[in-house]
Amino acid sequence: KRSQIIEIGALKWKNGEVIDRFESFAACSYLPYQISEITGINPEDLESAPPLSKMLPEFKAFLGDALFVAHNVSFDYNFISHSFERFGLGVLGNRKLCTIELARRTIEAEHYGLGHLNIVLDINTLVHHRAYADAVTAAKVLEIGLKNIPSEVTTTESLIDFTKMPVNKAKKLTQDRG
Repeated sequence: KRSQIIEIGALKWKNGEVIDRFESFAACSYLPYQISEITGINPEDLESAPPLSKMLPEFKAFLGDALFVAHNVSFDYNFISHSFERFGLGVLGNRKLCTIELARRTIEAEHYGLGHLNIVLDINTLVHHRAYADAVTAAKVLEIGLKNIPSEVTTTESLIDFTKMPVNKAKKLTQDRG
C-alpha cells in the first residue's frame, strides 16, 4: 500500500508568537496498526475527516511562501511535496529549515530526536508523534536554537546556510560569539 498523509499540523510563528495554526486529519481507507500504535490515531478519528484532495489545497494556501520548518525536514517536506504532485498541486517550492540540524549546532544534547529534546529542554509538549504537538515542539526547538546562533546569522538565508555548515565549525562559531 502507498503511504498517505493522515494528519497535518502546522503553526505560523513570528517573533516568538504563534500567529496562525493548521490542524486536520485526512480521510484514509486503510490505517496500518503500527501507525495507529505510534500516533494514537484510530480509524474512527479519520471517519469524518476531509479527503486529501480537499485538505491539501487548504494546507498549501495556509503555507503560502513561508519557510517550511520541521524536525528531520526532508522527510515531511518530500512526503508533502509528493502528495501535492499526486493531487495536481505542483511541487512544494518553499525554502526549508531542519530543526535537528539547527539543534545539533546550537544545543548540547545526548540525542537530537524530538522526543528527547522535548524532555531535556523542558518543552514538555504532552503528545508525541501527533502532527500539531510535534510542530509545537519543533517551534520551541527553533526558538531555543535561535537564542544560540552566532551574531553574523541575521537572515533566513544565513540561518539555512548555518544549519548546513559542518557541525564542528558551526559549534565553534556559536562558542566564539561571546
